[in-house]
Amino acid sequence: MASSGKKDPDLWTHARIPAPEEAEDAIAALCLELGAPGVQTGARDFRRAAKGSRRAPRIRIEAWFPPAVSRDKLEKALQNGLARIRASFPGLNPKSLRVADFTVGDYGASWRENFPPLKIGKTFLISPSWHKLPPSRRHTVVIDPGQAFGTGHHSTTRGCLLALEEEFARTEVCRGLDVGTGSGVLAIAMRKLGATRVVAIDNDPLSLAATEDAVEVNECAPLRVGANLSAARGEFDIVIANLYSRLLVRMAASLANRVKPGGSLIVSGLLEKQEAEVKKALQAQGLRVRERRSLATWVTLTLRRPKPRASRNPT
Repeated sequence: MASSGKKDPDLWTHARIPAPEEAEDAIAALCLELGAPGVQTGARDFRRAAKGSRRAPRIRIEAWFPPAVSRDKLEKALQNGLARIRASFPGLNPKSLRVADFTVGDYGASWRENFPPLKIGKTFLISPSWHKLPPSRRHTVVIDPGQAFGTGHHSTTRGCLLALEEEFARTEVCRGLDVGTGSGVLAIAMRKLGATRVVAIDNDPLSLAATEDAVEVNECAPLRVGANLSAARGEFDIVIANLYSRLLVRMAASLANRVKPGGSLIVSGLLEKQEAEVKKALQAQGLRVRERRSLATWVTLTLRRPKPRASRNPT
């Protein structure tokens, strides 16, 4: 019998990820942002390490993804996300990911209730496309969960949106750069706030495709999308990077060099215990911390690149 092409509404995708205990928050955040309405963490992995090994305590993280999330795209997005997280947690092995079908019965029709529209700050309304929204004075950004990080439900995304809101209220912003754009939510937010030129960068093809789709849905073209920083020429009023701590440290010089004098760099994706290392790396590039936010142990920093002092002519 020929298939109708419709996906079984009861057929979900189950992902299981063995990981170092310290990577728990980052991996759970990745799963939630990719569309999982539920994540189970904390189950101990009792498999023995090799004799003499000093392997850190390990846990098992499990997540369930609804039928609307393509299994093939999801698996690739999880692999890419885990590879990025590994930069901060070397004990993580992305190849340990296991993905399988999972039948959930009656719960399958109600998963969308876990993604309500979110009001963030005084300015933003982040919503999946299936909600019918009344007219609002807020800047509405439509983002569906499933292909890339950034639906607004995680503390790092919220912290970045709050920081953007404040920076746009403080000064005129014409040029914005989003490094590690994921779903494109932060780049689109900058366009909604009034930036005339925005560039979104990500080395994950799924993220680039998700951003291009979101740009079209949100009717915020022109917005340039590129796979690396070579697509972002010149300096920007605001550079935003919601990444991971070790990647922020490694990219400190590249990020700072894209900020114009008097401009701002917003970074997130770091836990409170990683803040000092990231702050030190960015301050070494001449940036100065203007603002700090902490939401559920995740930190967002806004840093400023000082303008050069005017030279005084000898009298």
